[in-house]
Amino acid sequence: NSATTYMEFTLSLPSKMEAVIVFLLFVNSALFGSLDAQTVAYYSTEEPLLLATPDNITVSAGTRLSLVCVAWGNPAPNITWTPDATAVPYQNVYNTSTTLNGLTYVVSILEVCYTEPQFSGTYSCTATNGVAPASLGGNSASFQVQVLSQPSCSSTYAVTSNLQYVYVKQEPSCILCTLPGGVPTWYTWTINSSSAIGQNGTNILFNRSTTLLIQDPILLLKGATGVLQVQCYDQTQLISYQAYVALSEPSVIVAGPQDIITSSNLKLSATCVAWGKPLPTITWTSSYTNLTSFNTYTTSVSDGQFSYVVSILEICPTSFITSDTYTCTASSTSSGTSLGLTSSSFVLQVPNTPPTVQVVENTNLQVLCSLVGNSSVVITSVYWTDSLGSVVSNNSTLQVLGIQRNRSGVYTCTIQTASSSSMSTTTVTVLYPPSAFVVGEQTIYGIQGLSVTLSCSFVGLPIPNITWSGPLGQQIQSNPHFTIVSSSNFTQLTINSLIRSDTGNYTCVATNYLGVSSSSTSLYVQVPPDSPTNVIITYRSDSTISLSWNYGFNGNSPVVNVSISYESPNYIGVEGTMYLILPAMFSATLSGLHPNANYSIRVALVNAAGFTSNVTIVLTSTLSLRLMAPTITALYSYISVQLVMIWTVVADSTMAPADSWIVEYMPFGGSPTNVTVQGSLRMFTLAGLSRGTLYSVRLAGVNVAGLGPFSTYVQNTTTVDAPSVPLNLATTVLNLTSIVVSWDPPLDNGGRVIAYYQIQYRVVGVSNFTLVNQIYDLQCTIMDLSYDTIYELQVAAFNGALFSTLTPSVQQKIQPQGVLPPDPPSNITITNQNATSISLNWNTGFDGNSPLVNVSISYWSSNYPNDGTQYVLLPLVYSSTLSGLHPNANYSIRITLVNALGVSSTLVTLVSSTLSLTLVAPSVSALYAISSTQLAMRWMITIDTTMAPADSWIVEYTPFGGSPKNVTVQGSLRMFTLTGLSRGTLYSVRLAGVNVAGLGPFSPYVQNTTIVDAPTIPEIQSALPLNSTSIAVSWAPPLDNGGQSIQYYVIQIRVLGGGTFSTVSQVLALQYMYVITAGVQDGTAYEVQVIASNGGAISIPSLMQVITPPIGPPFPLSVMPQVYGSTDTTAVVTWISPGGYIDNYTLQYKPSDQTWNGATTYTVEASATIFTISGLIPNTSYDVQVCTNNKNSSSDFVAQTFITLAPPKLKVIGPTSPVPVGTTLTLECVVEFGHNSTVIWSRADGNSLPPVAISKGYLLLFTSVQAQTSGIYVCTFAGSTGPISEAFSLNVSDAASLQASSQLPLPSVTPPSTSIPLKLVIVVSLGAGVPLLCLVLICFICVMVLYCRLKKSPYKMQNPLYDASPNALSLSLESTESSVIEAPLEIFANF
Repeated sequence: NSATTYMEFTLSLPSKMEAVIVFLLFVNSALFGSLDAQTVAYYSTEEPLLLATPDNITVSAGTRLSLVCVAWGNPAPNITWTPDATAVPYQNVYNTSTTLNGLTYVVSILEVCYTEPQFSGTYSCTATNGVAPASLGGNSASFQVQVLSQPSCSSTYAVTSNLQYVYVKQEPSCILCTLPGGVPTWYTWTINSSSAIGQNGTNILFNRSTTLLIQDPILLLKGATGVLQVQCYDQTQLISYQAYVALSEPSVIVAGPQDIITSSNLKLSATCVAWGKPLPTITWTSSYTNLTSFNTYTTSVSDGQFSYVVSILEICPTSFITSDTYTCTASSTSSGTSLGLTSSSFVLQVPNTPPTVQVVENTNLQVLCSLVGNSSVVITSVYWTDSLGSVVSNNSTLQVLGIQRNRSGVYTCTIQTASSSSMSTTTVTVLYPPSAFVVGEQTIYGIQGLSVTLSCSFVGLPIPNITWSGPLGQQIQSNPHFTIVSSSNFTQLTINSLIRSDTGNYTCVATNYLGVSSSSTSLYVQVPPDSPTNVIITYRSDSTISLSWNYGFNGNSPVVNVSISYESPNYIGVEGTMYLILPAMFSATLSGLHPNANYSIRVALVNAAGFTSNVTIVLTSTLSLRLMAPTITALYSYISVQLVMIWTVVADSTMAPADSWIVEYMPFGGSPTNVTVQGSLRMFTLAGLSRGTLYSVRLAGVNVAGLGPFSTYVQNTTTVDAPSVPLNLATTVLNLTSIVVSWDPPLDNGGRVIAYYQIQYRVVGVSNFTLVNQIYDLQCTIMDLSYDTIYELQVAAFNGALFSTLTPSVQQKIQPQGVLPPDPPSNITITNQNATSISLNWNTGFDGNSPLVNVSISYWSSNYPNDGTQYVLLPLVYSSTLSGLHPNANYSIRITLVNALGVSSTLVTLVSSTLSLTLVAPSVSALYAISSTQLAMRWMITIDTTMAPADSWIVEYTPFGGSPKNVTVQGSLRMFTLTGLSRGTLYSVRLAGVNVAGLGPFSPYVQNTTIVDAPTIPEIQSALPLNSTSIAVSWAPPLDNGGQSIQYYVIQIRVLGGGTFSTVSQVLALQYMYVITAGVQDGTAYEVQVIASNGGAISIPSLMQVITPPIGPPFPLSVMPQVYGSTDTTAVVTWISPGGYIDNYTLQYKPSDQTWNGATTYTVEASATIFTISGLIPNTSYDVQVCTNNKNSSSDFVAQTFITLAPPKLKVIGPTSPVPVGTTLTLECVVEFGHNSTVIWSRADGNSLPPVAISKGYLLLFTSVQAQTSGIYVCTFAGSTGPISEAFSLNVSDAASLQASSQLPLPSVTPPSTSIPLKLVIVVSLGAGVPLLCLVLICFICVMVLYCRLKKSPYKMQNPLYDASPNALSLSLESTESSVIEAPLEIFANF
């Protein structure tokens, strides 16, 4: 592998060599080997001999390795390698031979395509040809191969396109070639168009497949151009990429922004300049501000030698929100590899004040001006100014105590540094509740049809919402009837075209969230009265009409009278009559009217405004004369359910004809029924009546005059029908001469009750019937008949009026032959028996061809031989009860059947016995609970020989509020246990015995309660420390309450591993959580247990462990302490607790110009967050700070600054020159820096204030001063440091002295430099009923007089402006020049 083109060497030949062979072997990637021999010697047989072998070799990993061995011999030898090709991957062995001069030379090449460190070791080649070598080792040679590890790449750069620039760092770098077309098979590299890749001074380039390693880029790339041209070539695909490699330069920020404090609402441009190779990219970041809304501008510039990147971040607008740390970062990459980055940061600070602050009047305003972030800029001062530029605070806190509405405005916080100042503004708005007041009279009268305007003035902030409400409280909206015009402090409601319903109170309501204010005025609309209401006709006859009414709205004017007029269209030409009635009347009667005539009646009310606009008209009529009583001329019945009636009536011209007839009919003993009949009829048939019933009938006529009198009653009876045929006629042979005949009644009795039945019978074939009359039953026995004869029988029914049709004939033959005694009764059974009676029944058998006559029952007792009784019963009886028997006695009973021939041929005797008496009531001697579901009971009973023993016992038990249950117990027992009961339940128990006599009486109730079980465990859900000294424990109720509701839970606690548990609480049953605070220490392990109790038993405790955390350092205050209510010597400090565990607070204060070493310190208990500092110096700045303390440590102090007020000063304002007698004047005591106190007025001489003086707080009002009013008046203010006073001398002079003083020359007055314009507005309101033209002329004259007087006064007025409306006249005047004003001027003009 030598690149040397010239080589000189010497061969030491063995002794057997007779010829010298000189050869030159070339090996490269294209030619594996060639042999050029100058001399060849040939020998017939020679052992193998290695002529050339490799030396020990060292190569780098990733390179190609070729090892060559040359041997000769005769025959030609075979060369083998160790290790072989299977042991070393990427290994190929190439063998070739050549013959020169009869000698055969063998060349073998071992090639490793890609060396790796694990290929290092001993390699050997051996030549053999079957001839034993003469000397040992002559045919074999070994040598060492060492593969060095490839130096690692610190950075890798990918070449992905042709003619690509690659900038590498000053470190071992790899160039990765990524050619298209798939995985390469063989790469070669060239550098600067040269294929020589190897050692270049101290720089080594390794050709490693697709990667080219540049171990020392600085050494390789130094030179004039500093650029290395490389090319990677894929020999398989025959494609290549060419790249240019150069050294990179790290990115450097050569210029960056500095820390800055600036004002808000500005545009700030931050510039960052960087350079590097390749040219870097600049990015901007911040700590928390979103930069997406800001613009960034980037460009590149060059100074002819170097190129720079310039990036500008534009922050617009600046605000407190944009206060942040901003960083510009310059970074560069090459072929996907980062070349490093660098950054520069600056802090932007914008003063933080709220843009707007709203504060309620009479409260304290406190606004803090602060900066966020740590900046290197040094602040020299911070102060606040108001909208006039006056400094109101010399520190960062703007504080106004008891702020008033006139302090609203824009306040500016200025922060000054050595080089600049920045400002931030806060708009302060003082809010106050509204005040509303009606302008003008409180009561207004208006005329219907005209308009009226109501005015209301108001103030308030936020600007109040103004509404008008009407008489019903409804809110009024603008519409054609109502017009509302409002400004920021004035509103008018105009009511157009007044109507009656506009009367009422109108309220102007001003509302904001601080309060509501309203003011009302009353409006009365005068209108004619309403028409009367509820006009009703109270009575009518044929000649009179009575009516009544109610008054409605009087039109806001008293009613003078009531007018009633009437007329009838039935009597044309007859004038109506008018009545005038006093207004107190509410009813009237019109008399002398025509019968049966229509009338129109008008009712109207009259007040001072006139008649009712809508007269009430009532249409009615008089009644005609009523009909006379009619006469019923006939009432008869021709059908059983109908009565026909005929009547007559006397007619009269004064009577209206009958419209209808009312027919009243009433059955005997019943209620009357009415039916209406057409008026033109004189005959009517009453239908649907009852047959055979006496009815009373009468009638009366109805016409327009009403119901006339009834006729007298007329009576008649409806007819009856014949009954229908009796049913089910049957016959039975009773004996040898008698037949029993039976039947059912007819379905229809014909309208009357069946009176009796009639039977006719005859011998068949005989023509005449024999009658049996007046049979009142449904059967009859016909006797004295002939035996062995056939009879034919029929029955008819009679209802007292008619007979029914005869029934169809029934034949019966009397057959006496073959009559026998009846069979004895069968199936005799005892159906019931008790101690004194036996009930039995039986069936009859063959009657012996003769009906049974009777049944005979006899009985006797062996226990009582003297007793025995016989019963004879009717033959159709099949049961009987024997009573009056002896208890517990045996009886023999015999039943005998009898027919016409005699008694039963066989006698049947039944043996039975009466029952013994029932048991007496037992006595329960004990009832006790033996478990939660069992009650044991014992009882006793008195035994009597007349009682049979108990067969069983019925035990009845009832739970409280439940239903009873029974259980049957063996009769021999006297003790029993009730099971399956409910736990903890009260039971009532009784029992009764059962013997053969039946169920005996029950014992009295005995009560007891089952036992309750212990509840199951109340499972603790969680036991967690709420803080260091409290534990919250929660639990679930027991799954089983033990049979009784849980009454309470017991909460217990102890230190883990300690002694007994201590009870901390007993909570109610429905509570499942409790917070334990008593005795809980921080940082301690506890055991908590919960026990459930149902009042009868307690559960097993549930247990859980919990550890309270140790108390950590206390939290500092999160908000600065606030100072309010400051006076000249006191201040109230308040703060918000930061939470956590606090034992107490430490409060310190000091004058602001002193250090904290001499501060006054107070300890404030943890429950208090307010403290009053007293004994302060007036008008002094103080610092106050508060920290929190607990047993662990103390927090940092949080401080605040406040200023005490200046001591109060007094000044009395009043007239400085004598005032005339009778003058009204006011003295005002002005208190500067005074707070929450009152002013007291007095006289210096100790006398009381004169009667004309009225003290109203800071004002002293004089209604009419007199000469004796003169004197010295003292205003006393009770300040916090003591009362202070100020005196004022009031001088009152009479007219003479004033006249004398008026002769003195007037002092010259120099007008002030500032012009003060005057404006006078006069509004004249017009009253109702005044002629408009007259009023306008009068007002115009008055206004002109006033104008002329003003023209002559020191206040020169000009430009009178007039504004006339139907109800008002206004005049506006303005001054033309500056005027000297020494006191406020008020002018009032009233017309």
